[in-house]
Amino acid sequence: MQPLEITVQAAGTSEELCSNIRSALARNLPELALAPIKHDGTMVLVASGWSMPDYLQSIRAHQAMGRPIVAIKAAHDFLVENGIEPDLWVNLDPRDRTSGVQRLNDHTVYMAASRCPPLTFEHLKGRKILLWHSWAEGPEMKAIGPGKLAIGGGTTSGLRAINIGYIMGYRKFELYGYDSCNDANGRKRFTGDMAGQTIDIWVGGPDGKKFNCNLAMAQQANEFQKVYEVMADVHINAYGPGLIAEILRVRRERKMAA
Repeated sequence: MQPLEITVQAAGTSEELCSNIRSALARNLPELALAPIKHDGTMVLVASGWSMPDYLQSIRAHQAMGRPIVAIKAAHDFLVENGIEPDLWVNLDPRDRTSGVQRLNDHTVYMAASRCPPLTFEHLKGRKILLWHSWAEGPEMKAIGPGKLAIGGGTTSGLRAINIGYIMGYRKFELYGYDSCNDANGRKRFTGDMAGQTIDIWVGGPDGKKFNCNLAMAQQANEFQKVYEVMADVHINAYGPGLIAEILRVRRERKMAA
């Protein structure tokens, strides 16, 4: 499948991001590091796509099997409200995303990237925090400094979470709420947020299934496919009627993914 040519403006200026990184480092928080972890190799990632609430029972079943549940940004509060305290929370965003993580708890380990704003870390004070660094070309790497592990892998928290899991030793990923498209009513998230400016995408060519997305979603769909270029042994399942699930279906049909 040919990638779309899309230009997306990332959030935050270089100066803001470097300032955020220096502030995070000054907090002397424990940092994500390479380490073997005992598990069955499967990580469950829960994002904020509109289909996610339909799969609560499946997410609970994974939790009952002892698999780690990872909340991506605003999925945190929804899970907690429904009796599922995530094992991890992942956020890459340099904007204030604390509105979706109001139901803080002592079980979840809060994994905020150093590029997140200082108010994120102030909000998480007193909870278990694990700092990680986002790889990016340019000044951010100088702000991080030498000898630090920096994790690449796409422009969204959801995509970076896959790379974080891979580095931690996971090879199987179950994705919920990774719709990366709008529903029939124009919603982009389960919270009811609308998408704004959108484009149509056909998966598998002009005769394929059509999806409506904003530019960030389309970019995420392009970047998602790069996972298979660098993680040959990864196995991913995506649930729901969204764009990412359809990309996986077509890739498997064409024997481009396990």
